[in-house]
Amino acid sequence: MKCAFGKISLKGTFKEQWEYGTGLYGRFLYLQSGSEQALICAFDLAGTFHTEARRFTARVSELTGIPQKSIWFHELQIHAAPGGKELCGEPMDMIISRSAEEVRAMLSRAEECECSACDIHMGTEFTMNREQYVEGLGGVTVWRGLEFDKDGVPYTNDPSVMLLRGYAPKLESLEKGVYFDNAVDEKAYLFVFKNKAGKTLGTLSRFAAHPDVAVLFEHSENPDRLKEYRYDFDWPGYLTGILEREFGGTGMYINGPCADLAVKKDCANKCTYTASAEECRRIAALIGKKMINEFRGRSRPVDTKAVFRTETFEIKLPVKDDFPRSRAEASDYEGRVESAQAALDKALEEGRPAFEIKKLIDERWRKGHFYSMVFSGGGYTDEELASREIPVQVTALRFGGYLFVGVPGESLVDITLWLRGSFTGEKTVPVDQVNGYYDYLATPRSLTLGGYTYWSSFVSRWAIPKLKRELYPLLRSFMK
Repeated sequence: MKCAFGKISLKGTFKEQWEYGTGLYGRFLYLQSGSEQALICAFDLAGTFHTEARRFTARVSELTGIPQKSIWFHELQIHAAPGGKELCGEPMDMIISRSAEEVRAMLSRAEECECSACDIHMGTEFTMNREQYVEGLGGVTVWRGLEFDKDGVPYTNDPSVMLLRGYAPKLESLEKGVYFDNAVDEKAYLFVFKNKAGKTLGTLSRFAAHPDVAVLFEHSENPDRLKEYRYDFDWPGYLTGILEREFGGTGMYINGPCADLAVKKDCANKCTYTASAEECRRIAALIGKKMINEFRGRSRPVDTKAVFRTETFEIKLPVKDDFPRSRAEASDYEGRVESAQAALDKALEEGRPAFEIKKLIDERWRKGHFYSMVFSGGGYTDEELASREIPVQVTALRFGGYLFVGVPGESLVDITLWLRGSFTGEKTVPVDQVNGYYDYLATPRSLTLGGYTYWSSFVSRWAIPKLKRELYPLLRSFMK
Protein backbone atom coordinates (compact mmCIF):
# COMPACT_ATOMS: atom_id res chain seq x y z
CA MET A 1 0.00 0.00 0.00
CA LYS A 2 1.26 3.43 -0.97
CA CYS A 3 -0.21 6.75 0.08
CA ALA A 4 0.29 10.49 -0.15
CA PHE A 5 -1.45 13.52 1.32
CA GLY A 6 -1.83 16.90 -0.34
CA LYS A 7 -3.34 20.32 0.24
CA ILE A 8 -4.19 23.39 -1.85
CA SER A 9 -5.48 26.85 -1.05
CA LEU A 10 -8.82 27.87 -2.55
CA LYS A 11 -7.98 31.57 -2.32
CA GLY A 12 -8.33 33.23 -5.68
CA THR A 13 -10.40 30.48 -7.27
CA PHE A 14 -13.75 32.24 -6.75
CA LYS A 15 -15.00 35.82 -6.59
CA GLU A 16 -14.43 36.86 -3.00
CA GLN A 17 -17.19 38.77 -1.21
CA TRP A 18 -15.79 38.71 2.33
CA GLU A 19 -12.48 38.92 4.13
CA TYR A 20 -10.71 35.77 5.28
CA GLY A 21 -10.85 34.71 8.92
CA THR A 22 -9.00 31.51 8.04
CA GLY A 23 -7.90 30.00 4.78
CA LEU A 24 -10.12 27.65 2.79
CA TYR A 25 -8.50 24.50 1.47
CA GLY A 26 -8.79 21.39 -0.59
CA ARG A 27 -7.18 18.37 1.09
CA PHE A 28 -6.34 15.12 -0.66
CA LEU A 29 -5.62 11.52 0.27
CA TYR A 30 -4.23 9.20 -2.42
CA LEU A 31 -4.07 5.44 -1.89
CA GLN A 32 -2.63 2.81 -4.20
CA SER A 33 -2.34 -0.95 -4.01
CA GLY A 34 -1.23 -2.78 -7.12
CA SER A 35 -3.19 -1.34 -10.03
CA GLU A 36 -6.03 -0.04 -7.83
CA GLN A 37 -6.08 3.66 -6.95
CA ALA A 38 -8.28 5.88 -4.79
CA LEU A 39 -8.37 9.65 -4.40
CA ILE A 40 -10.49 11.38 -1.75
CA CYS A 41 -10.74 15.15 -2.21
CA ALA A 42 -12.24 17.09 0.70
CA PHE A 43 -13.00 20.80 0.23
CA ASP A 44 -13.82 23.61 2.65
CA LEU A 45 -16.88 24.52 0.57
CA ALA A 46 -20.63 24.75 1.10
CA GLY A 47 -22.07 22.86 -1.87
CA THR A 48 -21.25 22.38 -5.55
CA PHE A 49 -23.73 21.64 -8.33
CA HIS A 50 -23.53 17.94 -9.22
CA THR A 51 -22.82 18.85 -12.84
CA GLU A 52 -19.68 20.72 -11.76
CA ALA A 53 -18.64 18.03 -9.27
CA ARG A 54 -18.82 15.40 -12.00
CA ARG A 55 -16.84 17.67 -14.30
CA PHE A 56 -14.20 17.81 -11.57
CA THR A 57 -13.91 14.04 -11.24
CA ALA A 58 -13.86 13.55 -15.02
CA ARG A 59 -11.24 16.19 -15.70
CA VAL A 60 -8.99 15.27 -12.75
CA SER A 61 -9.16 11.68 -14.00
CA GLU A 62 -8.00 12.80 -17.45
CA LEU A 63 -5.16 14.87 -16.00
CA THR A 64 -3.88 12.30 -13.50
CA GLY A 65 -4.78 8.89 -14.89
CA ILE A 66 -6.78 7.94 -11.78
CA PRO A 67 -10.06 6.27 -12.81
CA GLN A 68 -13.05 8.57 -12.43
CA LYS A 69 -14.91 5.91 -10.43
CA SER A 70 -12.14 6.12 -7.83
CA ILE A 71 -12.25 9.91 -7.28
CA TRP A 72 -14.41 11.44 -4.54
CA PHE A 73 -15.39 15.12 -4.64
CA HIS A 74 -16.42 15.70 -1.02
CA GLU A 75 -17.46 18.97 0.60
CA LEU A 76 -17.76 19.64 4.30
CA GLN A 77 -20.90 21.81 4.07
CA ILE A 78 -18.94 24.76 5.47
CA HIS A 79 -21.46 27.57 5.97
CA ALA A 80 -18.75 30.26 5.94
CA ALA A 81 -17.60 29.27 2.44
CA PRO A 82 -18.83 29.70 -1.15
CA GLY A 83 -21.16 27.29 -2.91
CA GLY A 84 -23.58 26.84 -5.80
CA LYS A 85 -23.27 29.36 -8.62
CA GLU A 86 -20.14 30.86 -7.05
CA LEU A 87 -18.24 27.70 -8.00
CA CYS A 88 -19.49 27.25 -11.57
CA GLY A 89 -17.41 27.70 -14.71
CA GLU A 90 -14.08 29.49 -14.25
CA PRO A 91 -13.89 28.95 -10.46
CA MET A 92 -14.24 25.20 -10.95
CA ASP A 93 -11.71 25.32 -13.79
CA MET A 94 -9.21 26.83 -11.35
CA ILE A 95 -10.03 24.33 -8.62
CA ILE A 96 -9.55 21.50 -11.12
CA SER A 97 -6.23 22.92 -12.31
CA ARG A 98 -4.81 23.39 -8.80
CA SER A 99 -6.10 20.02 -7.64
CA ALA A 100 -4.70 18.13 -10.63
CA GLU A 101 -1.30 19.78 -10.23
CA GLU A 102 -1.18 18.80 -6.55
CA VAL A 103 -2.40 15.27 -7.22
CA ARG A 104 0.22 14.71 -9.92
CA ALA A 105 2.85 15.74 -7.38
CA MET A 106 1.29 13.35 -4.86
CA LEU A 107 1.56 10.48 -7.34
CA SER A 108 5.29 11.07 -7.64
CA ARG A 109 5.85 11.20 -3.88
CA ALA A 110 3.49 8.41 -2.83
CA GLU A 111 5.35 5.96 -0.63
CA GLU A 112 4.79 2.71 1.15
CA CYS A 113 2.84 3.28 4.30
CA GLU A 114 1.51 1.77 7.46
CA CYS A 115 -1.77 2.84 9.03
CA SER A 116 -3.17 2.75 12.53
CA ALA A 117 -6.83 3.44 13.28
CA CYS A 118 -9.21 3.99 16.14
CA ASP A 119 -13.00 3.67 16.04
CA ILE A 120 -14.19 6.12 18.66
CA HIS A 121 -17.53 6.02 20.46
CA MET A 122 -18.48 9.67 20.89
CA GLY A 123 -21.96 9.07 22.29
CA THR A 124 -24.04 12.23 22.43
CA GLU A 125 -21.43 14.32 24.23
CA PHE A 126 -20.71 16.66 21.33
CA THR A 127 -23.58 16.21 18.89
CA MET A 128 -27.37 16.39 18.77
CA ASN A 129 -30.27 15.79 16.41
CA ARG A 130 -31.85 19.15 15.65
CA GLU A 131 -35.23 17.73 14.53
CA GLN A 132 -38.11 16.61 16.74
CA TYR A 133 -41.82 15.89 16.72
CA VAL A 134 -43.93 18.21 18.87
CA GLU A 135 -47.25 16.75 19.97
CA GLY A 136 -50.15 18.68 18.47
CA LEU A 137 -47.88 20.57 16.08
CA GLY A 138 -45.68 18.33 13.95
CA GLY A 139 -42.01 18.10 13.09
CA VAL A 140 -39.81 21.10 13.84
CA THR A 141 -36.17 21.99 13.27
CA VAL A 142 -34.07 24.11 15.61
CA TRP A 143 -30.81 25.70 14.46
CA ARG A 144 -29.92 27.47 17.70
CA GLY A 145 -31.38 28.64 21.00
CA LEU A 146 -31.61 25.27 22.75
CA GLU A 147 -30.86 24.83 26.43
CA PHE A 148 -29.21 21.77 28.00
CA ASP A 149 -30.30 19.91 31.10
CA LYS A 150 -27.94 18.54 33.75
CA ASP A 151 -27.22 15.49 31.58
CA GLY A 152 -26.46 17.61 28.53
CA VAL A 153 -29.70 16.77 26.72
CA PRO A 154 -30.93 19.70 24.58
CA TYR A 155 -34.46 21.01 25.03
CA THR A 156 -36.63 24.09 24.51
CA ASN A 157 -40.15 25.33 25.00
CA ASP A 158 -39.58 28.39 22.84
CA PRO A 159 -41.53 28.23 19.54
CA SER A 160 -39.65 31.27 18.20
CA VAL A 161 -36.60 29.06 17.49
CA MET A 162 -38.60 26.40 15.59
CA LEU A 163 -38.78 28.12 12.16
CA LEU A 164 -42.51 28.79 12.53
CA ARG A 165 -42.49 32.21 10.84
CA GLY A 166 -43.43 33.97 14.08
CA TYR A 167 -46.26 31.59 15.00
CA ALA A 168 -46.42 30.91 18.75
CA PRO A 169 -49.00 28.17 19.48
CA LYS A 170 -50.24 27.59 23.00
CA LEU A 171 -49.67 23.87 23.52
CA GLU A 172 -49.21 21.77 26.64
CA SER A 173 -46.37 19.95 24.89
CA LEU A 174 -44.46 23.24 24.59
CA GLU A 175 -45.09 24.19 28.20
CA LYS A 176 -43.42 20.97 29.32
CA GLY A 177 -40.40 21.50 27.11
CA VAL A 178 -39.46 19.56 23.99
CA TYR A 179 -36.36 17.37 24.22
CA PHE A 180 -34.23 16.99 21.10
CA ASP A 181 -33.00 13.47 21.80
CA ASN A 182 -33.42 11.60 18.51
CA ALA A 183 -30.65 9.37 17.18
CA VAL A 184 -27.23 10.76 16.23
CA ASP A 185 -24.17 9.25 14.58
CA GLU A 186 -22.17 8.31 17.66
CA LYS A 187 -19.03 7.16 15.84
CA ALA A 188 -15.85 9.02 15.01
CA TYR A 189 -12.76 7.64 13.32
CA LEU A 190 -9.10 8.56 13.25
CA PHE A 191 -6.56 7.06 10.85
CA VAL A 192 -2.85 7.91 11.09
CA PHE A 193 -0.65 7.07 8.09
CA LYS A 194 3.12 6.73 8.49
CA ASN A 195 5.90 5.82 6.10
CA LYS A 196 8.22 2.89 6.70
CA ALA A 197 10.61 5.17 8.62
CA GLY A 198 7.85 6.04 11.10
CA LYS A 199 7.25 9.60 9.88
CA THR A 200 3.62 10.69 9.84
CA LEU A 201 2.38 11.39 6.34
CA GLY A 202 -1.06 12.52 7.42
CA THR A 203 -4.22 11.92 9.41
CA LEU A 204 -7.77 11.21 8.29
CA SER A 205 -10.51 12.02 10.80
CA ARG A 206 -14.25 11.65 10.52
CA PHE A 207 -17.25 12.74 12.62
CA ALA A 208 -20.78 13.81 11.66
CA ALA A 209 -22.29 17.22 12.40
CA HIS A 210 -23.00 20.50 10.62
CA PRO A 211 -20.04 22.93 10.35
CA ASP A 212 -22.28 25.97 10.87
CA VAL A 213 -20.64 27.52 13.93
CA ALA A 214 -18.47 30.21 12.30
CA VAL A 215 -21.66 32.04 11.25
CA LEU A 216 -23.53 31.93 14.57
CA PHE A 217 -23.64 35.72 14.52
CA GLU A 218 -26.03 35.69 11.54
CA HIS A 219 -28.88 34.63 13.85
CA SER A 220 -28.09 37.24 16.51
CA GLU A 221 -29.70 40.61 17.14
CA ASN A 222 -26.54 42.40 16.03
CA PRO A 223 -27.80 45.12 13.60
CA ASP A 224 -24.44 45.01 11.78
CA ARG A 225 -24.29 41.21 11.54
CA LEU A 226 -24.15 41.27 7.72
CA LYS A 227 -20.77 42.97 8.05
CA GLU A 228 -19.42 40.14 10.22
CA TYR A 229 -19.07 37.47 7.53
CA ARG A 230 -15.59 35.99 7.11
CA TYR A 231 -14.43 32.95 5.19
CA ASP A 232 -13.72 30.32 7.82
CA PHE A 233 -13.13 26.56 7.70
CA ASP A 234 -15.21 26.13 10.89
CA TRP A 235 -14.54 23.52 13.57
CA PRO A 236 -13.36 20.80 11.11
CA GLY A 237 -10.53 23.07 9.96
CA TYR A 238 -9.48 23.83 13.53
CA LEU A 239 -9.71 20.10 14.31
CA THR A 240 -7.32 19.19 11.48
CA GLY A 241 -4.87 21.77 12.85
CA ILE A 242 -5.01 20.13 16.27
CA LEU A 243 -4.33 16.71 14.76
CA GLU A 244 -1.49 18.06 12.62
CA ARG A 245 0.21 19.49 15.72
CA GLU A 246 -0.29 16.26 17.63
CA PHE A 247 0.75 13.72 14.99
CA GLY A 248 2.48 15.70 12.22
CA GLY A 249 1.80 15.43 8.50
CA THR A 250 -1.25 16.83 6.71
CA GLY A 251 -4.60 16.73 8.49
CA MET A 252 -7.75 15.85 6.56
CA TYR A 253 -11.34 15.68 7.82
CA ILE A 254 -14.33 14.03 6.14
CA ASN A 255 -17.87 14.66 7.36
CA GLY A 256 -20.55 12.03 7.89
CA PRO A 257 -24.25 12.43 7.02
CA CYS A 258 -25.33 15.50 8.96
CA ALA A 259 -28.55 16.99 7.54
CA ASP A 260 -30.24 16.61 10.93
CA LEU A 261 -27.12 16.70 13.13
CA ALA A 262 -25.44 19.66 14.80
CA VAL A 263 -22.65 20.04 17.31
CA LYS A 264 -23.69 21.07 20.79
CA LYS A 265 -22.77 24.71 20.47
CA ASP A 266 -23.06 27.60 22.88
CA CYS A 267 -25.07 30.23 21.00
CA ALA A 268 -25.18 32.86 23.76
CA ASN A 269 -23.51 36.20 22.99
CA LYS A 270 -22.29 35.09 19.57
CA CYS A 271 -22.96 38.46 17.93
CA THR A 272 -19.65 38.73 16.10
CA TYR A 273 -17.42 36.65 13.88
CA THR A 274 -14.71 36.70 16.55
CA ALA A 275 -17.02 35.15 19.13
CA SER A 276 -18.32 32.59 16.62
CA ALA A 277 -14.80 31.59 15.58
CA GLU A 278 -13.82 31.16 19.21
CA GLU A 279 -16.74 28.74 19.62
CA CYS A 280 -15.41 26.80 16.60
CA ARG A 281 -12.06 26.47 18.37
CA ARG A 282 -13.70 25.37 21.63
CA ILE A 283 -15.67 22.63 19.90
CA ALA A 284 -12.66 21.48 17.86
CA ALA A 285 -10.56 21.28 21.03
CA LEU A 286 -13.13 19.06 22.75
CA ILE A 287 -13.54 16.71 19.79
CA GLY A 288 -9.79 16.68 19.15
CA LYS A 289 -8.96 15.82 22.77
CA LYS A 290 -11.41 12.91 22.71
CA MET A 291 -10.00 11.60 19.42
CA ILE A 292 -6.37 11.91 20.52
CA ASN A 293 -6.91 10.29 23.93
CA GLU A 294 -8.84 7.39 22.41
CA PHE A 295 -6.24 6.92 19.68
CA ARG A 296 -3.34 6.98 22.12
CA GLY A 297 -5.02 4.35 24.26
CA ARG A 298 -6.75 2.05 21.77
CA SER A 299 -5.41 2.43 18.22
CA ARG A 300 -4.48 -0.71 16.31
CA PRO A 301 -2.75 -1.46 13.03
CA VAL A 302 -4.84 -1.51 9.87
CA ASP A 303 -4.35 -4.45 7.53
CA THR A 304 -3.07 -2.64 4.45
CA LYS A 305 -3.01 -5.98 2.60
CA ALA A 306 -6.76 -6.41 2.97
CA VAL A 307 -9.05 -6.04 -0.04
CA PHE A 308 -8.61 -2.61 -1.63
CA ARG A 309 -11.28 -1.64 -4.14
CA THR A 310 -13.29 1.34 -5.41
CA GLU A 311 -16.53 1.85 -7.30
CA THR A 312 -19.12 4.51 -8.12
CA PHE A 313 -22.81 3.67 -8.54
CA GLU A 314 -25.54 5.82 -10.09
CA ILE A 315 -29.17 5.72 -8.97
CA LYS A 316 -32.07 7.92 -10.08
CA LEU A 317 -34.27 9.39 -7.35
CA PRO A 318 -37.91 10.37 -8.02
CA VAL A 319 -38.94 14.01 -7.62
CA LYS A 320 -41.88 15.30 -5.58
CA ASP A 321 -44.97 15.99 -7.65
CA ASP A 322 -45.02 19.70 -6.81
CA PHE A 323 -41.34 20.30 -7.61
CA PRO A 324 -40.82 22.56 -10.68
CA ARG A 325 -40.79 20.79 -14.04
CA SER A 326 -38.44 23.32 -15.63
CA ARG A 327 -36.13 26.15 -14.67
CA ALA A 328 -38.67 28.59 -16.16
CA GLU A 329 -41.36 27.21 -13.83
CA ALA A 330 -39.00 27.55 -10.88
CA SER A 331 -38.45 31.21 -11.82
CA ASP A 332 -42.17 31.89 -11.86
CA TYR A 333 -42.77 31.24 -8.17
CA GLU A 334 -44.18 34.50 -6.82
CA GLY A 335 -47.80 33.53 -7.40
CA ARG A 336 -47.35 30.22 -5.56
CA VAL A 337 -45.69 32.01 -2.66
CA GLU A 338 -48.53 34.54 -2.45
CA SER A 339 -51.13 31.77 -2.55
CA ALA A 340 -49.36 29.80 0.21
CA GLN A 341 -49.07 32.95 2.35
CA ALA A 342 -52.75 33.76 1.83
CA ALA A 343 -53.77 30.26 2.96
CA LEU A 344 -51.57 30.61 6.04
CA ASP A 345 -52.94 34.06 6.89
CA LYS A 346 -56.50 32.79 6.60
CA ALA A 347 -55.82 29.83 8.88
CA LEU A 348 -54.23 32.12 11.47
CA GLU A 349 -57.18 34.50 11.29
CA GLU A 350 -59.64 31.65 11.76
CA GLY A 351 -57.67 30.21 14.67
CA ARG A 352 -57.28 26.80 13.07
CA PRO A 353 -55.63 23.98 15.10
CA ALA A 354 -51.87 24.22 15.48
CA PHE A 355 -51.12 21.12 13.41
CA GLU A 356 -53.10 22.57 10.45
CA ILE A 357 -51.29 25.90 10.70
CA LYS A 358 -47.95 24.09 10.94
CA LYS A 359 -48.61 22.30 7.64
CA LEU A 360 -49.39 25.64 5.99
CA ILE A 361 -46.21 27.14 7.46
CA ASP A 362 -44.24 24.29 5.87
CA GLU A 363 -45.92 24.89 2.52
CA ARG A 364 -45.16 28.60 2.69
CA TRP A 365 -41.51 27.86 3.36
CA ARG A 366 -41.46 25.23 0.64
CA LYS A 367 -42.94 27.40 -2.09
CA GLY A 368 -40.40 30.10 -1.31
CA HIS A 369 -37.56 27.57 -1.53
CA PHE A 370 -38.23 26.26 -5.03
CA TYR A 371 -36.24 28.99 -6.76
CA SER A 372 -33.18 28.72 -4.54
CA MET A 373 -33.22 24.91 -4.66
CA VAL A 374 -33.16 24.85 -8.45
CA PHE A 375 -30.82 27.77 -9.10
CA SER A 376 -28.66 28.16 -5.97
CA GLY A 377 -28.72 24.76 -4.30
CA GLY A 378 -28.87 21.77 -6.60
CA GLY A 379 -28.48 23.46 -9.97
CA TYR A 380 -30.87 21.00 -11.59
CA THR A 381 -31.09 20.97 -15.38
CA ASP A 382 -34.25 21.27 -17.48
CA GLU A 383 -33.76 17.69 -18.65
CA GLU A 384 -33.60 16.40 -15.08
CA LEU A 385 -36.61 18.43 -13.97
CA ALA A 386 -38.66 17.24 -16.95
CA SER A 387 -37.72 13.60 -16.41
CA ARG A 388 -38.90 13.73 -12.76
CA GLU A 389 -35.83 11.76 -11.74
CA ILE A 390 -32.51 13.15 -10.52
CA PRO A 391 -29.40 10.96 -10.96
CA VAL A 392 -27.23 10.75 -7.84
CA GLN A 393 -23.96 8.94 -7.27
CA VAL A 394 -22.87 6.72 -4.38
CA THR A 395 -19.17 6.00 -4.05
CA ALA A 396 -17.59 3.05 -2.29
CA LEU A 397 -14.06 2.33 -1.06
CA ARG A 398 -12.78 -0.79 0.70
CA PHE A 399 -9.61 -0.18 2.66
CA GLY A 400 -8.06 -2.04 5.58
CA GLY A 401 -11.26 -3.89 6.43
CA TYR A 402 -13.31 -0.69 6.38
CA LEU A 403 -16.11 0.19 3.96
CA PHE A 404 -16.25 3.92 3.15
CA VAL A 405 -19.53 4.94 1.47
CA GLY A 406 -19.96 8.41 -0.03
CA VAL A 407 -23.63 9.37 -0.10
CA PRO A 408 -25.15 12.29 -2.06
CA GLY A 409 -26.48 15.61 -0.83
CA GLU A 410 -27.26 16.34 2.80
CA SER A 411 -28.37 12.97 4.16
CA LEU A 412 -29.99 12.24 7.48
CA VAL A 413 -28.58 10.02 10.22
CA ASP A 414 -31.08 7.42 8.97
CA ILE A 415 -28.72 6.55 6.09
CA THR A 416 -25.79 6.07 8.48
CA LEU A 417 -27.76 3.70 10.70
CA TRP A 418 -29.01 1.77 7.67
CA LEU A 419 -25.56 1.41 6.13
CA ARG A 420 -23.95 0.24 9.37
CA GLY A 421 -26.81 -2.15 10.07
CA SER A 422 -26.74 -3.61 6.57
CA PHE A 423 -23.04 -4.06 5.97
CA THR A 424 -19.96 -4.13 8.20
CA GLY A 425 -21.27 -2.51 11.38
CA GLU A 426 -18.84 -0.09 13.00
CA LYS A 427 -16.40 -0.59 10.15
CA THR A 428 -18.79 1.09 7.73
CA VAL A 429 -17.87 4.78 7.43
CA PRO A 430 -20.60 6.84 5.70
CA VAL A 431 -19.48 10.18 4.24
CA ASP A 432 -21.89 12.98 3.29
CA GLN A 433 -22.15 15.19 0.22
CA VAL A 434 -19.97 13.30 -2.23
CA ASN A 435 -19.94 14.16 -5.94
CA GLY A 436 -22.33 17.06 -5.76
CA TYR A 437 -24.93 18.87 -3.71
CA TYR A 438 -28.60 17.80 -3.94
CA ASP A 439 -30.17 19.71 -1.04
CA TYR A 440 -31.72 17.56 1.70
CA LEU A 441 -32.48 13.89 0.97
CA ALA A 442 -35.60 13.59 3.09
CA THR A 443 -36.82 10.25 4.42
CA PRO A 444 -40.50 9.26 4.36
CA ARG A 445 -40.68 10.08 8.08
CA SER A 446 -39.30 13.61 7.66
CA LEU A 447 -41.59 14.22 4.70
CA THR A 448 -44.55 13.22 6.88
CA LEU A 449 -43.58 15.26 9.94
CA GLY A 450 -42.58 18.46 8.13
CA GLY A 451 -39.91 20.92 9.17
CA TYR A 452 -36.79 22.20 7.45
CA THR A 453 -35.83 18.88 5.87
CA TYR A 454 -39.28 18.61 4.29
CA TRP A 455 -39.25 21.98 2.59
CA SER A 456 -35.57 21.79 1.61
CA SER A 457 -35.86 18.57 -0.37
CA PHE A 458 -36.72 17.66 -3.96
CA VAL A 459 -37.23 13.94 -3.31
CA SER A 460 -40.55 12.11 -3.19
CA ARG A 461 -41.34 9.87 -0.24
CA TRP A 462 -40.32 6.88 -2.39
CA ALA A 463 -36.81 8.20 -3.09
CA ILE A 464 -34.81 7.03 -0.08
CA PRO A 465 -36.52 3.60 -0.01
CA LYS A 466 -35.60 3.31 -3.72
CA LEU A 467 -32.01 4.37 -2.97
CA LYS A 468 -31.69 1.70 -0.28
CA ARG A 469 -33.41 -0.99 -2.36
CA GLU A 470 -31.16 -0.46 -5.38
CA LEU A 471 -27.96 0.25 -3.46
CA TYR A 472 -28.16 -2.83 -1.23
CA PRO A 473 -27.37 -5.46 -3.91
CA LEU A 474 -24.73 -3.21 -5.48
CA LEU A 475 -22.84 -2.88 -2.22
CA ARG A 476 -23.37 -6.55 -1.38
CA SER A 477 -21.76 -7.50 -4.69
CA PHE A 478 -19.00 -4.95 -4.08
CA MET A 479 -18.23 -6.58 -0.71
CA LYS A 480 -17.81 -10.10 -2.16
